[in-house]
Amino acid sequence: MPDALLIHADSLLDANMFVATGITVGDPFTYLETGDRRIIVTNQLEVDLVRRESTANEIWMVDEFGGRDLVLEGWPLDEARMETVRRMLERAGLNAVAVPPNFPLALGDYLRGKGIALTPDRVLFTTRRRHKDAGQLQGVRAAQRATEAAFDAARGMIGSASPDAGGALQLDGETLTCERVRGAVVDTLRERGCAGEPPIVAAGPQAALGHELGHGPIHAGVPVIIDIFPRHEASRYCADMTRTFCFGEASERLRAMHATILESLRSSTEAIAAGVPGTAPWGVACDVIERDGYRTVRGLGKGESLDEDFFHSLGHGVGVEVHEPPYMGLGDSTPLEQGDVVTVEPGVYRKDYGGVRLEDLVVVTAGGCDVLTEYDYDLEIRP
Repeated sequence: MPDALLIHADSLLDANMFVATGITVGDPFTYLETGDRRIIVTNQLEVDLVRRESTANEIWMVDEFGGRDLVLEGWPLDEARMETVRRMLERAGLNAVAVPPNFPLALGDYLRGKGIALTPDRVLFTTRRRHKDAGQLQGVRAAQRATEAAFDAARGMIGSASPDAGGALQLDGETLTCERVRGAVVDTLRERGCAGEPPIVAAGPQAALGHELGHGPIHAGVPVIIDIFPRHEASRYCADMTRTFCFGEASERLRAMHATILESLRSSTEAIAAGVPGTAPWGVACDVIERDGYRTVRGLGKGESLDEDFFHSLGHGVGVEVHEPPYMGLGDSTPLEQGDVVTVEPGVYRKDYGGVRLEDLVVVTAGGCDVLTEYDYDLEIRP
């Protein structure tokens, strides 16, 4: 395996480039790492940012590699840009590098055609992002505190409503919809410096449809799954949290589902520690859920599938991306490591009714894990 690595991407959307360089740049640029050398190749537009904020200990200017001259000689622009990357590798003395799995195909073909060995290495790059240091954890915590404030806003909005004769909640003379609650969540996150994909606010049977965002009126007595997963804009780090609510008195069926999932959450969280394979906490969650009469994918035969009860994994890593390694689920036996930030999110669902999902965020420690989520699990919202 090569000792050096190469990334060519923007750092606004590419998590590997952002973690490697520590800067946010919207256009693709080149990063080389070999031994103690961390090289960023940049242009006049970005050089001040690179000098001021990046992790680089060497800064090269892209103009040094003759790309403009190649274009003037008649080279196609894309080919001239790829040739400059080859020349960067030549200056660094590298003819073999590891690259992330999403490395640009055309550039990879060009470099290989020039005799440079490229080795895609998913494990190398995901490992570099897994272990969160104190500064990265601070960003995760900032996103998590904003998430909890957004849950307060959502719960307060639902609790301020009143059901009409048909059970649909009314607030300020208008029907309370999933869309209205989602808007309040987004506004709260924005006020606290967070953005990201639209949160899930799904009521009734919609809540059994995986990542259905939710739409339409919210009724009393039905499960409402709210799943919020924002990105903290200043740090670029994410959080992820889910709770299930019910306006007014919950049915016995819903209370039983909630009790099962809460016990599953707590038991599987206790099973998390450095060195534990991701399948182990998932198995603990399955034990509780199966004991209470629900199905899991663990019990499926070859070729069978499951679209109700517990049909998803227990959790995933959270960092610059809201879904990233490691994972905890069927076949995900990669050992957890100290510094991993992972979700714990068991759930059960029935298509005719809805479902319950509870999700906390934890950081793995040598002897267990620390729960970053500071929020209760109360099911019922009383007016």
